[in-house]
Amino acid sequence: MAKDLPYFKFFVSEWNDGDITLEDFETQGLFINICAYYWSNECEITLSKTKKKFRHIDEDSFQNLIDSEVIKVEDDIITINFLDEQKEERIENSKKRSKGGRASAEARKLKRLTENQQKFNTSSTDVQQVLNSCSTETQVLREEERREEKKREEKKEIYSFEEFWNDYDKKTGRKNCEVKWKKIKDSDKLKIKETVKSYVSSKSDKKYIQNPFTYLNRETWNDEVEVKKVTSTIQRRVSL
Repeated sequence: MAKDLPYFKFFVSEWNDGDITLEDFETQGLFINICAYYWSNECEITLSKTKKKFRHIDEDSFQNLIDSEVIKVEDDIITINFLDEQKEERIENSKKRSKGGRASAEARKLKRLTENQQKFNTSSTDVQQVLNSCSTETQVLREEERREEKKREEKKEIYSFEEFWNDYDKKTGRKNCEVKWKKIKDSDKLKIKETVKSYVSSKSDKKYIQNPFTYLNRETWNDEVEVKKVTSTIQRRVSL
């Protein structure tokens, strides 16, 4: 990983608004070091080995990261979501470059054979074979593109960010919210879809509505919605 891509993207605004800033400086520093260690090891490290590597750090700092879910640990395997997403993005880009490279190589091969056909007495059969090869390669690429398009359709979100943004009656920090939205599981997006309107309507004033990034970052959709207590004129009369 370090040779192919020696750095990972780091969003300063997401850091400033994230739960990590609630931790002490030693814990924050540990997280940065774990991120670098995680990235340089193909996003595959264990908690036990990481503790050995950073054995000078207090055990409480590791536990703080786990308790706050800044890092996730299951069966001793550490997971850092935003780095996993960047790794997948790198792999997809690499595949696209590889496909483009193969098609370009075949095109250059055809051009060379065509230009040198008379000089080297290249038979028409050889040229036809290259043409067929190029045609086959193009068909393969188109078929792969169709399959990828089909996969994208199958992965179409049950509740898109645009729908959430329209339903949430407070518009601020859209760019950070979009980044955060990509990390949310489909099951949680479905829950947001079912509860977000109730949450917004439960607030008597827009100033009491959390900023959308805070709502997503704190997973507020899991909280109980406080229903506004409204006493109508008719109810007051009845009580009298």
